[in-house]
Amino acid sequence: PADSTKNFFLDVVVDKTKTTLIGAEFELFFDKTKLSNSLKSKTAFLKLPKDETWDKERKIFLDLEIFEGDDKLENVNQGTYKTLEITIKPANEKLKGYEYLAYVGTNFDLVEGIKAKDLFFASNIFFPPDKNKKKSIGFYLSLYGNRAFTQIDSTSSRRISESFQPVSDTTYNRIQSTNFLVKKRVTDNIGAYISPLFRIGKYRINKNNNRNLKLYYSPSLEFVYRRTTLSTQDAGITQTDTTLVSGNFSDIDIPQSAPIPNKFSEVYNEYSFNAGIIALFMALENEDISVRVHGSVGYSSNYYREFEADGIDSSTEQRSDIFFSGRAWITESTTGITLQAEVTNSLINPRPFFVATLSKAFKFKEIGRFFQPIVNKSN
Repeated sequence: PADSTKNFFLDVVVDKTKTTLIGAEFELFFDKTKLSNSLKSKTAFLKLPKDETWDKERKIFLDLEIFEGDDKLENVNQGTYKTLEITIKPANEKLKGYEYLAYVGTNFDLVEGIKAKDLFFASNIFFPPDKNKKKSIGFYLSLYGNRAFTQIDSTSSRRISESFQPVSDTTYNRIQSTNFLVKKRVTDNIGAYISPLFRIGKYRINKNNNRNLKLYYSPSLEFVYRRTTLSTQDAGITQTDTTLVSGNFSDIDIPQSAPIPNKFSEVYNEYSFNAGIIALFMALENEDISVRVHGSVGYSSNYYREFEADGIDSSTEQRSDIFFSGRAWITESTTGITLQAEVTNSLINPRPFFVATLSKAFKFKEIGRFFQPIVNKSN
């Protein structure tokens, strides 16, 4: 009879002990309803904000609970459905075009083992020439911050010191010690790269005649600020050369100097201005993947820190050189996962820089959302 259920109510309640989303990440809308009323038209609404920071599936558990007045009744729901389990999967929205993208990820240092180290960021704007205009000119702009592979040198640096030891009243030993040093150089780069794009031609790469492989002549200008940390430590290898000298030990003028530590570090700034003259830019882009490869050869003006023979004293010097560089970007459209690699070196004064990064690409409009504070989420 209807009268037997007039004081009983049905409610939909979140089971917080099982749910892996916190309350701030969703809203549940359902009005507690009398069991005496028809439930066919009753609907529960669940509101979920779109969140690109979700990296795995999350679950919400909704329990159907019976109340008598304000008191919850235990174990009275004998129906087929007692709990509703809802699974929320990460949103995988494909990138729609690759013209304006930002990247955030990590650098890889393959010298000290394959491991992720430190933040990588970049912003690329690729504006190709208008395909409907023969004399149209495009441009490519890249702003980036990365860390080059660690460079270790254990052969070229050494420290020489002398000591004296009396042998007799008229002779003494002069002992010359050579200590080999290990230098470790870590360089962080912040750069700006711009290049006009002049279309060379289009090439078909598939049977459907989709001309999505494009080649450009791309002279370039680039400024790179490098912040380098140079760590020097004793390698533990010492060579000694002892010479017997005739003379009075007390007459030796032994210079007084502060002891040199076995390990020390120095941080300094360097700059490079590059003008690429012989340069090509290749772009292969479709709805699934973007591949960009560009290489340059040209004039370089470098402001490097030069060290004296003792490996300690140094000064900044400007050197003109011929540089060559190559970069590659590969972006998958569904996940935005991007692999990037580059190499830069000079012809006259060789000093190579190698970079490898793994990052996620996203549209500029999503930058604010990406850097919002991420609250602790249950696993």
